[in-house]
Amino acid sequence: MDWATRRKLQYFAIIVAFALVFFVIPFYMFIYKAPTCFDNLKNGNEKGIDCGGDCRLLCSAQIAEPVSKWDPRVFKVSEGVYSVLAYLENQNVTAEVLYAPYTFKLYDRQNVLVVEKSGSSFIPRGATFALFEGNIRTGERVPVRATFEFGKKLEWISNTAAPAQISVESKALSKEDTTPRIDAVVKNNEFQSVNNIEFTAVVYDGQGNAIGASRTFVESLLKGESEPLVFTWPQPFATKADVCDAPVDVALLLDRSGSMASLGDNPPQPLTDVKSAANFFTRQMGSGDKVSLISFANDATSDKTLTASFDSVTAAIDGLSILKNGTQNTNIADAIDKARSELGSTRHADISAKVMILLTDGIANRPEKTGDAGFAESSALQSSVLSKEQGITMFTIGLGKDLNTEFLKQVASSTEEFYLAPTTKELTSIYEQIATKICKRKPAIIEIIPRVYPVGVSLPF
Repeated sequence: MDWATRRKLQYFAIIVAFALVFFVIPFYMFIYKAPTCFDNLKNGNEKGIDCGGDCRLLCSAQIAEPVSKWDPRVFKVSEGVYSVLAYLENQNVTAEVLYAPYTFKLYDRQNVLVVEKSGSSFIPRGATFALFEGNIRTGERVPVRATFEFGKKLEWISNTAAPAQISVESKALSKEDTTPRIDAVVKNNEFQSVNNIEFTAVVYDGQGNAIGASRTFVESLLKGESEPLVFTWPQPFATKADVCDAPVDVALLLDRSGSMASLGDNPPQPLTDVKSAANFFTRQMGSGDKVSLISFANDATSDKTLTASFDSVTAAIDGLSILKNGTQNTNIADAIDKARSELGSTRHADISAKVMILLTDGIANRPEKTGDAGFAESSALQSSVLSKEQGITMFTIGLGKDLNTEFLKQVASSTEEFYLAPTTKELTSIYEQIATKICKRKPAIIEIIPRVYPVGVSLPF
């Protein structure tokens, strides 16, 4: 290449460089826009249009939808007033939703829509949370189930900050039979104040069924501060908060000897009141329990084998009468033997506890043995020992004054299982005490779920 050509190329390069510096680059800088999370373009390190990568908004492919822990629950608060609860889990550890509209729909037994209740809340990251709506008025209609769904497409945003460390302690349920109340203590374990905290309380029975829910708020907790929490309900829960830990098979042993008409013949008393109290006891049994009926006079009869059909047991109890053919004595030993046989039959479930409840108003005088005046009582005591050895809990109830109370205490599993009823007025209370004692209750489970609302998110109150 000659010198003239090289000179021309140098001039051309200078011109191109001048154009780039003073025209092309300024023009490009003028029209160029850096990628943002709001330009409706998939650019930069985004995983989708304006989502993922460095963008706070997350793409739907990065999100697992909230999971319902169980179907929404409807709770009766008072006549015509209900509350509803959805219990959810957000499995996304670093993703949350600041505005999440939702709708509850409540239906009656005919599956007819009773009422809709809409609201909005936020979904906390990586946590279980409760959405609660209270004071839902339904008039005379009774909702029994509910559905729940979120509204429009939820906008998930990234949040990698550690959640606030809030703990709830000393939870206690009281006044369950009148106006239930939960007392607890919340503590802020952070090194700074925590504001706008929602607490939802859920009460479960011993089998894990939710039977009540309520909500309260705490505006602010200073660092290390504790504050009491109180949840109340105006009426008792529809179901008891505790249930029996295991089912029970019960043999009711009822005296129908002649003395059971000593207070009157039409109707026979105290037999009539005894039957009423025994029926009351039968109705206290749970769905997994069974009851049998053995009545006794000169001999014992198995009037109803073990069954979960309590109506049939109460019908058998109502059918008891005092035989008219001769003197009717008191054969407690035979009653215990027949009850032990029934509790050891194939109708007994291995998982069920075994219980006998013996009621008598007199002294054992059958069976007889010549020259042994105490044979009837010793036979009954021997039968009770055999029963206890087979794991049967023995309760005895002595009715009236003509009793050998020491004998009845020995028949019972312990003196605490012996009850004295001077009159029939005490029988219902005694049977109720026994029903409570044989039910080894599981405690109520109280769950209190905290949720800290972010700054700028509307509170639901």
